[in-house]
Amino acid sequence: MQKVLIAEDDKILSMRLVKALEKHGDVLDVIAVSNGKIAMDVLGKHRIALLVTDILMPEVDGFALLAHVSEHYPVIPCFVMTAIEAPEVKSKMPRDLVRFFHKPFKPDVFAAAVLQTVQRDIPRGVIRGISVASVCTMIEMEKKTCLFEVKPEDEERGLFYFDRGTLYDAAFTGLKGEAAAIQILGYAKATFKFRNFPDKKIPRRINKSLRDLIEAGVASTDEFGEIDWNQVIDDDE
Repeated sequence: MQKVLIAEDDKILSMRLVKALEKHGDVLDVIAVSNGKIAMDVLGKHRIALLVTDILMPEVDGFALLAHVSEHYPVIPCFVMTAIEAPEVKSKMPRDLVRFFHKPFKPDVFAAAVLQTVQRDIPRGVIRGISVASVCTMIEMEKKTCLFEVKPEDEERGLFYFDRGTLYDAAFTGLKGEAAAIQILGYAKATFKFRNFPDKKIPRRINKSLRDLIEAGVASTDEFGEIDWNQVIDDDE
């Protein structure tokens, strides 16, 4: 039995998703919670095969929940529900194994994607969580202001600073600004967490678009190259 954790504060949507998955009760065991804080508790008590999360939730939002999963449960695949238009997401998102569902979406299509994911035998070494580039893109589209720390495997920690969805500055291995951002974004695998803002104002050192920085960052690696877009986004069509 595969446990699926759904974090969604909209009770009606949550109920519809649970009902759709319960049709496959011989395979799936569904746990539904209303925010990221409760989801973190559940993750510590149960072996979760798939996390499905909204972004905007009370107490602990989807960003903080994804950061927690990235740091503590990096092998758990994630589905993200968003109100952002699917074509915009598809044009901006890097290729990793996070799936995005644009609200409103069909519960039956969602249920089929869940079954496909929990039953798929993903080869060892393929990304199964959420990449740094994906997190940055969601922050941009949700116009979030935040400072978050990124820790690529076997590397020092780096920092990103966003102001209302615009990437202002980055720091990594002695680099600052665009050079730092490009180097961090070149890593597909990393853990991340959000930090408190410093007392002083953070200057803006980055003027390039996030998409340009992501393309420059991944240009030197082929880790995203073999992922099919059908594994990334499900349209409502």
